[in-house]
Amino acid sequence: MLLPIRSRVLHFIATEKSAHITEVMAGLEADYGSERQFTRANFVEHLLSLKENGLIDEESHLMTEEGDLQIVYAINDEGINTINKYLPKNGV
Repeated sequence: MLLPIRSRVLHFIATEKSAHITEVMAGLEADYGSERQFTRANFVEHLLSLKENGLIDEESHLMTEEGDLQIVYAINDEGINTINKYLPKNGV
């Protein structure tokens, strides 16, 4: 059984310590790529929601070759505590 995608995004960032949207989507594509909600717009929303809820922080910014800004997000203590509280078998 798959986790809700937002929870999985948080878990992915915790596992990687930090990631930008392209890395998150690539990392989750095998499990969630066939779902209708697997869109860049939805992943932007997931990342912004996790940030606004204090579970991840902006770590740095990158400029892609196409000239797009990518924000690198990192897990913080509150994010780790949330994972360990609600997803104990997947804790970090």
